[in-house]
Order: sequence, then structure tokens, then C-alpha cells
Amino acid sequence: MTKIFITGFKNSGTTLLMQLIRGHPQVGWIEFEEGYIEFDKSKDWVLMMAKKKVPNLKKYAWGEKLPWGTRENDKKGKRAISFSKKWLKFFGKEARILHILRHPCDVALSGGRQDNIPGKDALEFMFSSLTKYIDFVNSDKRCATILYEDLVLEPALYLFKIFKFLNLKDDNKTVNKVMNTELKFGKINPDRAYAHLVNSSSNLEVNYNQFIERLESRI
Repeated sequence: MTKIFITGFKNSGTTLLMQLIRGHPQVGWIEFEEGYIEFDKSKDWVLMMAKKKVPNLKKYAWGEKLPWGTRENDKKGKRAISFSKKWLKFFGKEARILHILRHPCDVALSGGRQDNIPGKDALEFMFSSLTKYIDFVNSDKRCATILYEDLVLEPALYLFKIFKFLNLKDDNKTVNKVMNTELKFGKINPDRAYAHLVNSSSNLEVNYNQFIERLESRI
């Protein structure tokens, strides 16, 4: 079964994506930021930890969700690329990496600070890391990018596409079941797409299209 790794810059929707995928009946578990793959551990150690959550690893897909953000080694996508490479090396043809991309202004506002310059450091780190990470995702067919805006504006359509990419059942019944799953954190909210456009306190302007146009593996 598929080994699923979910990643993206912090506040980009990684938790929402994790919850939706975890609601799929063929998915045993998606670990929540435990750093299984981040630290210098062997494949056997990762499998041992996974088996504590998913006793039958052959029957169910499983994985981990691990975003990146504003650590020093997040510059130029170093940390994100490092743990993604490890996931692909450990799980070979069964590995899938799903990267979620959100408008940088909305990411910055979600991580706002008290100095009236919302998420200024987040923007700096995003621009440093995203181009490199997108190029990495483009280089391997086991990796793909989903736009946060696509997911919240047309969730059913993009869940079909996500499940297909992850080699999971993608029929109407399954997608509807996932759509009706109660989420512990947040919900599918179309108002959160391009929220900075209606936020009167936002003084941020960035060119989001430069990242979208770079995508070659967009779901």
C-alpha cells in the first residue's frame, strides 16, 4: 500500500489535507508532525513506529504530515528536501509525497505577528524555500502539488484527483464519505481562499502566479 508523506509551508493547509486523507477507509493513519522521517532514524525504526498505529501495514496506506517554516535550515528548502528525499528512498515505488501550496499572503496572515507586519519572516522564508522545493517536486513523478485554493473551493473534484494520485479508491461513495467526515481541526471553508483580498488590515502583495506557473506536477 501507498506510503503517504504530506508537507508544505506552515499555515498552508497541511493539517486540513492530512485530516481529509486520514478519513479515507484505506488509510490507517497519518502521523501528526512527530518527525518520524525528519530525524536520523532508519527505515526499520520508522516502520516500527508506524506499526504501533497501523498493525496491518500491508492492508492500509499510512504516512506522516510534516510542514516546514522558519528554522534556519528551512532556507532554500533544505530541510523539506532532505526529509522528502529520505521518504522516497525508504519506500521506493510505494512512496507518494503530496505538497500543498497556498497564497503566500494568506500564509503570512495566518501566522501574523503583533507588529502589524503579518508574518514578515514567513514571507521571507517562503520565497527562499518554495522555488527550490517546487523544483524538487517537479523532478519526481511520486511527488505532486495541490493548491490550497483548489482544495477548499472544489473539494470533491480535488479529492478525486488526490486519491487517484495516492493509488486509493476514488469512487463517488468514498469521496462523499470523506467529505462528510467530521474534522477535529477547522473545516473546508471556501472563504479562506484568497482571504487577504478581503482583509482590510493586509498590506501584503506578492506574485502568487510565479509559483503556480512553476508547477509541472500540479494535481
